[in-house]
Parts: sequence; C-alpha cells; structure tokens
Amino acid sequence: MEKRTWLDASLPLKKRVALLMDAMTLDEKIAQMVQISYSVVTSEEADKWASTGAGSFLHVLGNNSRRLQRLATENRLGIPVIFGIDAIHGHAIHNGATVFPSQLALACSWNTNLAEKMGEVTAREVAAEGLHWTFSPVFCLGRDLRWGRVNETFGEDAFLSGKMGTAVIRGYQGDDPSHPERIIACAKHYIAYGESTGGRDSYETPIGMRTVRDIFLPPFAEAARAGCLTFMAGYQTIDRVPCSAHKKLLREILKDELGFTGFVVTDWSNVTSLIKRQKITDNFEDASRIAIEAGNDMIMTSPEFYEATRSLAKKGKIDLTLIDDSVARILRVKFIAGLFDVPEKIKTLSLEKDPTAEESNRVFNCEAHQAVNYETAVQSMVLLKNDEVKGTPALPIRGKDDKDVHSVLPQGSPRTVNTVAVIGPNSDSVRAQFGDWTFFTHPVPHLDAIPELHVTTMLEGIREVASQQGVKVLWDKGCDIFDPAKESIARACSIASKADAVFVCLGDTLIQTGEGHDRADLALSGAQDALTDALAVVCKKKKIPLIAILVNGKPLEFERVVNNADAVLETFNSGTLGGRAAADILFGKVAPQGRLPISFPRKTGQLPVYYNQVPGWHDGSYFDCEATPLFAFGEGLSYTWFSYENIQLSQKTASKTDTIQVSVTVTNTGACASTETVQLYVTDCYSSITTTVRELKGFTKVYLEAGKSKKVTIDLAVESLAIINEEEQAVVENGEFNIQIGHDSRPESLLATILTVK
Repeated sequence: MEKRTWLDASLPLKKRVALLMDAMTLDEKIAQMVQISYSVVTSEEADKWASTGAGSFLHVLGNNSRRLQRLATENRLGIPVIFGIDAIHGHAIHNGATVFPSQLALACSWNTNLAEKMGEVTAREVAAEGLHWTFSPVFCLGRDLRWGRVNETFGEDAFLSGKMGTAVIRGYQGDDPSHPERIIACAKHYIAYGESTGGRDSYETPIGMRTVRDIFLPPFAEAARAGCLTFMAGYQTIDRVPCSAHKKLLREILKDELGFTGFVVTDWSNVTSLIKRQKITDNFEDASRIAIEAGNDMIMTSPEFYEATRSLAKKGKIDLTLIDDSVARILRVKFIAGLFDVPEKIKTLSLEKDPTAEESNRVFNCEAHQAVNYETAVQSMVLLKNDEVKGTPALPIRGKDDKDVHSVLPQGSPRTVNTVAVIGPNSDSVRAQFGDWTFFTHPVPHLDAIPELHVTTMLEGIREVASQQGVKVLWDKGCDIFDPAKESIARACSIASKADAVFVCLGDTLIQTGEGHDRADLALSGAQDALTDALAVVCKKKKIPLIAILVNGKPLEFERVVNNADAVLETFNSGTLGGRAAADILFGKVAPQGRLPISFPRKTGQLPVYYNQVPGWHDGSYFDCEATPLFAFGEGLSYTWFSYENIQLSQKTASKTDTIQVSVTVTNTGACASTETVQLYVTDCYSSITTTVRELKGFTKVYLEAGKSKKVTIDLAVESLAIINEEEQAVVENGEFNIQIGHDSRPESLLATILTVK
C-alpha cells in the first residue's frame, strides 16, 4: 500500500498536490481528467471507471455515489471522486429537494444577499447527498429571447449577472469550500454561449474578441476574482473556433491573464463534438490533443479521451507538462474542497439502505429552506401593470373576512371581493411553474413524474389565501397551452361573469423552454390570446379587474395580454412556493418589489430589444413596430410610488483611478412602505468607438416607510467606464460621461448629470 503522505492536512496545499502527483502513474493522471455520466453507462461500467481512477462522475444520485466513492478510495492511491450535478435552481434533479425560482426569476430580485442564501441552501442539500460540485451559476447573457436557455441566465446585463452570479458562488463555496455543507461552484458557459446566431443553441457565435472582452468577459472575470473553483467551456464556436478548442480564451485569457487557478471542464461531450458536429478533426487522438492544448482540464462524457490520450503520450504527440498542469489543477480543487479530509464528503455507508432518505427528512425542503425559498419567490415577482378600475388600483384585493393588519396598502383602500375566478392553462401546472432542470427533465426526461414534495401552484396559492379571507374561488382551465381546439372559453367567461376579480394565468410550458428548445416564434401558443380577449370583454362589461399572471420561462409576446389586462404580475418559473408568494402579493399581504433583469419585446421580429444597444441611424426601429420594448430592463411597480430628486456627484471631475460617489434623494410618495431598487447608469458621450446608449454600473435597494425620504449613494469606479481598444486593452478615455440614476433603464425614469474624466 502506497504511503499516502499527501493526506497530512498540516502540509501546505501546494506540497500535498506535489506529493500526490509524484506518486501517480501517467495512466492515473489521465484518468483524473475523465468525467463519466452515470446516466449513460451501466452500473458495472461505472464501477469499473471508479476502480480505474476516473476523476469525476456526474448525475449520480442516492447511494450510488457512496458505492462509487468507496471503490475509488479503495484503489492504489485512494483519490476521491468529485461528483457533479446540475443544481441550477436548487438541488431540483432530486425529487423531494427544494426547487427554487429559476436563475432568471432570482435576478428579478436584484438582491445579492438573497442570491447568496439560495446558494447556501442549495449547497446544503447537494452536500447532504454526498455530492460536491454544481454546474452553476450560469453567466451567459439572455439577449436573444429565441434561445431556449434564457431561463437559466440572470438576464441581459453583464453587470447585474456578475453581481448576482458571484453572490451565488459565495453561497455555494462559502469562506471554506471544505465545510461539510459547502460545494464547488462552476461558472458557465465560457463564453458568449447565448449569443449564437438566431438564438439557436450551441451554434456559431458571430462576434469578435473586442465584443467578447467588452460584454461577455466581465461577469466571468468577476467569478474568477470571487474564487470560483471551476469553469465550464461552452458548446459553440467563437469566430469559427469551438470554445473547447480556443486556446486564447481558455489558456491565455482565463488562466494566464485572469489568473484562474481552478480547473476547466468541457460541457457535455464537447471533445466528441469536435469530431462529430464541428468536424475540425476526424479522430479522438487529435480531438483530445486539441482540447488539452487549448486549456481543458476535465473532459465530460467523452470517455474515448482516456485511451486516445494514453496513445498520444506513448507516441510522444502530447506535451506531458500540459497533462500535469491539468491534473494538478483538479487535485488542487479536490484538496481545497476537503475531499481528502472531510469524512462527510467521502463517507461510505452501508449499501443496505439509501442514506439520502434519512438526510432528506432533515435537510431537503426543510422549514428553514422553505423560508428562504418563499422569500426568493416573493422578491422575484414583478408587477408590470396596475391600472385603476372604478377609481381603485386593480391590485391588491382583499376578502370581506380579512383580519390581517395590512402594512401593504396602495393609496385608497384595496378592493374587497367576495368571489374570484382563476382561469388559464398555467393556473395549476407544476411543470410550467418549475421550468427546466428539475426531476421532470434531468438526468433523463420524466415528464410524468409525481413530485414528492408539496407544490403550491397559482390556483392553490390563491385558494389558500382566499379561504382565510372568506373569498370563494371559481376555476376553469380556459384553454390548452398548445391545442387551440382544446378550449373552454365560453365556460371560462361564464365563470368570470360571476366573480369580482378575474385572474388569468398564461405563458409557456416545459417543452417550450430550456436546453434544446429554442423558439422561432415567441407568440403565445394555443388559444391563450383568444381567451384573454374574451375575458377582457366580460371584465370590462362588469367593470371588474382582469389580472394576468405570467408563468413563463422567458419573455414572450405578451402585448395583446397586457393591453387587455388591468394588472400584470410576472412570476417566471417560481418553484415550489410560487403560488403562495403570488397569492400573498395579489391579496396585499406583501408588496411586490421585483424589477426586470431583461426586456420584453412587442413582437418576435423586433428582437433584439435589450436596453444597452449601440445607437443606429433611422432610430434603429422597424416601420411596423414601435422602437421601445413592451417592458424595459429595470422596470417594475410596487403598491406605492417613489420620486427622485437632487442627483449629486462627489466630484464633477475625476481621474481614471478615482472612485466617485453618486447620490440621489429617494422619497416614498405613496401610502405604504416598500422597497425601491435604485439603478445607476452611464453613457459615454463621445468616444473613439461606438458605445451603447447606457450601461448599468451600480444598484442598491432601499426600504422606505410611506412619506419618508433617504439619500442613497452608489460608488462608481472610473475604471469601469473603460472601452476595449484595438489591442483588446481596457482604456478609459478622457471626456464627458452622462451619469444617470433612477427607477429603471428608460430615459424618462432617470435623473442625469455630467462627469468629466481627465
């Protein structure tokens, strides 16, 4: 038995890695670079790979991870396996674990503290299963809404994405990733994956390196600075070079320039795709060499890599120092994560029972985790419209028996209702509410799965609150999400005519969003628009509010719905407790405070509609569609109103190394307390290249009682005003910058002043 000197935790990290590397054969090193998917191999094949010394497995649940870990730690060197899982919005692949709102929904909170808490809860539940590593957060930008994976992003803006994503990383890894309740984060998909042509997944991304550095690199750079231990290479190509073959991106920029010391894992079967899809070579030896030389360290689901790389080494066709560098990076992360030292992370329990069952009773979806999940859902919902009906805002409503002491009241009394109608295909749909990356879809599709935890749909949430307030709830599906013939619009209208307020729940469903489900047409499917048209006629005749609740993975064509509805609440994919959170907002138990991290189009053909575009001639608009989006980045209402006055800079002139303070006085001018998200934008007035109309450079949240004011200050580093020059360097040019602060990204929402940089 090898004397395992590297197990001495008192030794420096670098020394422990070196001692283990010295003891390894070349075959053992190459095996550490292999990641095997448990969902595509037999149990016997998985056991063989574990005994061979495979560095990692993914998609292993339950007691299988303990069995594989036992086999790995009983071989010659006893190097633990690192288990990866797609815990994208909670450990949702495990049926029974907490399902949080999607990453896009979370971004609506603009709350980094909440994002960190979500990361902590997810880490605790993943670790309870004996797993160590999540392929999250996603730092891609959702700028082409046809792309199926927009729901996985933090929206369209790099600054917001960087702040929210690094907060999630802190939640996953904490100060000490070796802690039994912490896991390893993975920043993905490096880089510009969502910018592919036509919104088609894994396709060519037609941008140059200046655009990469200006728009897409900053959030990843922030992740590297935050200590994210792993990065994942994207599927697609950048300027015709696959990301997994892109030496400049992976090795020169990420590792050398940004100083990233963790390891890079390919995305699913990327090395195989170099042969079969991208066709830059016709054999695994070349594909493996290209991947290693480019800077990939761990190869996901291309098991042929192992024998191909062994052959390369025997033929002298690969630089062995590159293999050593990759393996040292992998081992370093394993040591940092405590896989060699923390028994909880490599425990080998009896195979007679599933240990996760006991853990789930204690951890999965426990009361404390539900509290974080509920708060995330509440803060992730965005009130987009709230017009008056008969002189009173459509929302909130309350029942005649409501005994709660309301702190969330609009000006005037909320409307009192005796009966409400809940209608629509997404009013009682768990799959629509969950979205992608849950036990319904991964690791293999299982669309008929029965949730093992209680899920509060929109209908159920409204019923729960309504029953507490003496309100009767009527329900009808109204129409199918797909088939226009499967509609009961007449019955739905009949039900609506008996109500004092009507909720219509619309959007998309699971197979219309997510990985591999790009959309050429963002129009609402089925008879959803027709249903809303008909309900609007009934509601206008009765002079009662029609309230649209959007349950959707990403922005769709909602203009017809918005025009018909008196109020609109965007919930995106809100997770297990989405219905409870929505109902509490609708009935005024809590105030809506979400703000959009993404812009909504009026029509699919209007894309792109993201706020930070480069100005163009002819107003940059189509003659048959308004230039403005339906809803803009940063928009969102509450049950009160806020005014902004007196924008001030700590200095009007600054050098390129300064950090200035931008201040504004915010006043709650309404009748109830609420939270405002103050947003700071900058426009480069004149520069040597074309620049965007404005860029988000800061934000903060402020809670104000009714009638109260507060001076809010946001720091602005002058170096953040840089452009990328022809040499791909970040340069702050002399000149004037328009500094803007206010409620959202629309010019009419912002106060402005000039900063001069010398």
